Amino acid sequence: MSLNSSWEFAREILTKHFAGIRHPLFFGNTLSADDQTNLRGKPRPYLLAAIDLLTKMQGKTIVEVGCMRQPLRHSLEEFNPVCCNDGHSTVFWARTGLAVHTVDINPGCCNVTAEACRSYPNVRISCGDGVKFLRNFNGTIDLLYLDAWEAVETIPYAEKHLEAFQAAREKLAPSAIVLIDDTDVAFGGKGRLAIPAIIRDGFELLLIGRQTMLMRLSQH
Repeated sequence: MSLNSSWEFAREILTKHFAGIRHPLFFGNTLSADDQTNLRGKPRPYLLAAIDLLTKMQGKTIVEVGCMRQPLRHSLEEFNPVCCNDGHSTVFWARTGLAVHTVDINPGCCNVTAEACRSYPNVRISCGDGVKFLRNFNGTIDLLYLDAWEAVETIPYAEKHLEAFQAAREKLAPSAIVLIDDTDVAFGGKGRLAIPAIIRDGFELLLIGRQTMLMRLSQH
């Protein structure tokens, strides 16, 4: 594979989902409620692009650390900037029909996800620590989605997301995607420490914004 093989593989799909979209980076700035609702980028195009790439790669297993928090009161085809700020990620993964494993330490989030995904038998929900879950996960991960520890000063969010990647790294498929939420705030947010480690592990950086997407393609 050439150095830019991941980008060439992904270019058409990324162009399709991000055409005309501008997602600002806030980094050291505090977001107001209006910024969160009307200005900040939303997860939707990142999730859709990841699904299309995973389909193209013929991936089979999605592991999500940090499941959805907000109830889904509308179809996924509709977009409400208030409730869709958190993305409804687990339902997007569920609709692929692939094996979806999602974990969250908050029982309330697990209950919200269970209700939203009750008609999807391909979704398995675990309530517990995400790093421990990844360490004990018995299988190969084609798409790893990291969106757990909140990017607030009282939580070591960057360290925990790095720890989560390290727990999962040996279980990632030779061709795999890693997607991290909330990388547009707090000087890299949840991905500040994880992203350099993921790149050192052979992944190419494809997108950085509200979420950061990295891909590795097998050399064989």
